[in-house]
Amino acid sequence: MSSAMSVLVVDDSRLTRMIITKIISEHFTDWNISHAENAATALQLVKSKKFDFISLDHNMPDQTGFEILGELIESQPDAKIGVFTANVQKALRKRFEEQGAKFYGKPVTEDMILEFIQQEA
Repeated sequence: MSSAMSVLVVDDSRLTRMIITKIISEHFTDWNISHAENAATALQLVKSKKFDFISLDHNMPDQTGFEILGELIESQPDAKIGVFTANVQKALRKRFEEQGAKFYGKPVTEDMILEFIQQEA
């Protein structure tokens, strides 16, 4: 992955957005990273810009990650979507994975982010 990619980090936690951004920036210095602190902002961004990767939180105050997943996929059919959430229920994991999203439990780690970014889908 030598060319610059574009990543959207969707999480209501500023700390989580910072951690994910730091990890990606350290390994892929030329990548473009955008942030959304809620579902509404994420949906606005995916309508105006192409993303290669989307990291998505599930538990957000306005809508859940699962509630917006369909719109994200519709707007960004080629983007790889990784769900990073503290809500690690098996049923929820299954629902996300059935829609094609990769599922990770929080806390976010460097290994998780790199696995998500470097996956061969």
